[in-house]
Amino acid sequence: MYASKFGPVMEEMLTIRHRSGLQLKFIGFFLNDFDAFCAREYPEATLLTKEIAETWIHSSDSPSRHHMARRVLTMKHIGEYQQSLGLNAYVPNYRIKRPKAEEPHLFTDEQLSLFFETVDTKLIPTETYPYKDTMFPVFFRLVYCCGLRSSEACNLKVSDIDFPKGTICIYQSKGMKDRELPLSDDLLDLCYRFDRYYQKQFPDRTYFFKPNQEREHMISADVSKIFQAILKKAGLLELPGKRFTTHGLCHLFAVQNIKKCADAGEDFYNWIQYLCRYMGHKHIRYTLYYLHITSQLFPVYREKVDALEKGIGVVYAEE
Repeated sequence: MYASKFGPVMEEMLTIRHRSGLQLKFIGFFLNDFDAFCAREYPEATLLTKEIAETWIHSSDSPSRHHMARRVLTMKHIGEYQQSLGLNAYVPNYRIKRPKAEEPHLFTDEQLSLFFETVDTKLIPTETYPYKDTMFPVFFRLVYCCGLRSSEACNLKVSDIDFPKGTICIYQSKGMKDRELPLSDDLLDLCYRFDRYYQKQFPDRTYFFKPNQEREHMISADVSKIFQAILKKAGLLELPGKRFTTHGLCHLFAVQNIKKCADAGEDFYNWIQYLCRYMGHKHIRYTLYYLHITSQLFPVYREKVDALEKGIGVVYAEE
């Protein structure tokens, strides 16, 4: 697999991390690049030194700080693994600061209504999605009403929904976390009616949103294409500013709930802990990020949000 003498170490490191349940989706590309670099420039090297690591990190001409941050992180992974073996390997002690992300572009109440009106009335079945007009109204409502990531809805299985109990289970999501979510009565009824209809079309299906006879389930890229097509039909695609995304429905779920909490004057500390677990965040700081979003996008809530923040030591971090 690898050409340099770092190959065995990198293979061992990946095996151990995967067995531990850690997902390193980005690292394959960078390990291959590092391997080719070492085979060419340091063919006899087996130990990660400062010279090797820093020369490789800065050999890229990419202007992207995100790209550079991942190069540094790749060296940290290799160096830390070699140190765990008792070797005197180099580990970079710095990180590349990434540019501040733009605020997400969220639907207004009117735009959200227009979006779902379009989903309900203007989707035409195709060979790829023969039940497009039936499946996507349920799919996008489940994403919005439960704050799901599109990948979580795509991977939802029929067995993950407990209709008598009124819950859905999300397994092995981001951060390898599982969670059980209650459904509102109207959403539960919508899913139940969809399931009864879909059982007649695909009696032995495993996944709840099976797109056609050939495929078992969708992926996020499929959903994104459909979402953009819906925006175009609704006249929402060419609006100024950052484009709407499917994940924006998840953002909107969190923001709408923060607004409800602020309006009701509920116990914020207990409530934010519940929302953190409901959305599957690995740390509460990712949930607290939505306080900032609510304040920025809805200035009328700024005073109420500021009151919620007092005394809790808010540290924001975008998920």
